[in-house]
Amino acid sequence: MLGTDDPWQLMSATDFDSIVVPELHGRLTDPSLPLSGDEVAVLTMLEARRHRLNRKYDAALDVIEVGRKRMLSLGDGEPGPTLMLQAELNLERGRNLVAAGRFTEATPVLQSVVHFAGIYTPNSPHPLLAGLVESALAGLGHGHGSEMDRCLERARENARRFGMDTLPDERTALRIELMRSLDRLDLNAAEDILGALDQAKPTQSLGPMPDCAKALYYVYRGRASIAAKLVTESSTVQIRPTAAGDASARFSGIVNVVGFVLAAAGETKTLQDMSDRMSSANPGDAIVKARQALVFGQHDRLWTATGQALSSDQGPRLKSCAMALRADILHHEGQADQALETFVHMLDYCAIAASVFAVAQLSKAAREALIPASADFAEWEAVARSFHSADITADVLQQRLLELPETSPVAPDFQTDLTPAEQSLLFAIDSSKSIAQIAREFGVVSGTLKNRLSALYRKLGVRSRAEAVAHVHRQQ
Repeated sequence: MLGTDDPWQLMSATDFDSIVVPELHGRLTDPSLPLSGDEVAVLTMLEARRHRLNRKYDAALDVIEVGRKRMLSLGDGEPGPTLMLQAELNLERGRNLVAAGRFTEATPVLQSVVHFAGIYTPNSPHPLLAGLVESALAGLGHGHGSEMDRCLERARENARRFGMDTLPDERTALRIELMRSLDRLDLNAAEDILGALDQAKPTQSLGPMPDCAKALYYVYRGRASIAAKLVTESSTVQIRPTAAGDASARFSGIVNVVGFVLAAAGETKTLQDMSDRMSSANPGDAIVKARQALVFGQHDRLWTATGQALSSDQGPRLKSCAMALRADILHHEGQADQALETFVHMLDYCAIAASVFAVAQLSKAAREALIPASADFAEWEAVARSFHSADITADVLQQRLLELPETSPVAPDFQTDLTPAEQSLLFAIDSSKSIAQIAREFGVVSGTLKNRLSALYRKLGVRSRAEAVAHVHRQQ
């Protein structure tokens, strides 16, 4: 048994993010060490936190499961952990579930933390404020904006009640509020938050979210090329395929934003490269394939890809974007009635997500046609109400969307329906690589590649590599 005059003296604190006791690492699974319920809870949290800080979220969740099982195995008459330590353990579990992208699992766990704090520690900022901010992060990940707003508003109200000017994790709260300002296209508020973030003290890592939010802001300000440079050069934005078991909802949200930014900047080749590195098993693959299909005017391929996104469990934000891509291609095809019907269905998803992010992805021509045509529809009022603000009306949202610059500058080419393999080949020859180098990349001999190029040239109506490359640039 560890002496009570040793490391355990540190355990009276409840903010376990500030506790570092290296000599306790690995002791949780030591069967020869008798532990009380409180001691199991503390060891579990310290081990899980160590993995979380190293961004090994699945390992942290495994440790928490081991700790919970050990608590259940306590003998008769041995008390379990105190309610406060149970709340702390739930907070740690919720944090790791959010970081791992398991948002639907995280929400009820974090709600239990907030519920506990309201009943048993109403006069303490911890764990109430941390639980509310983490709950807002879970809402962000799954695309439920109204829940984010409620949690952050409650967190700030309680912080003021405790005499605090800022939240303990102010930087995280500001990042969430930045995303919410972009969800309602309040660009002035977004600019103010970006300034405040420069002054806020960094705490936990938020991964790619900060750079993704800043990139969206740049796109909405008409600086899409800067946005594309930001996401492609960012050390935190990962647009590579994830390994099996990685966070599907989290990754698909990143891919969705990055794909939109690249499309807005006209970076179709980079979008193609991103798609080539993904497979149907990768979360977010469907929405990337759908964006490609829009660029090339491939109606059937877009419909199939967006159908996959709509049948997934990735949340209303991604589904609203899938519907927006459908509305956009229908508009470009001149199918006005079908485009309007699809656009209105998209607004239903926007109301659930409390975000007009999807509408902002439409080409300017589509926005200028579909927004006025639907201006008086009740769906717009539902979207406005989802923000729970008297300042956000349907008219305000519509005006902001119409004032946005072009966010889909590549007009679909409906004349040539290229296959994915042909698209990849077309982008490959738009480089300084030799035929032999390209052949090696495609895993074929040079003669086979030349035959494929000849067939591609005939399909495009060109006679050489140079003319094919010029065709690509005309489409861009």
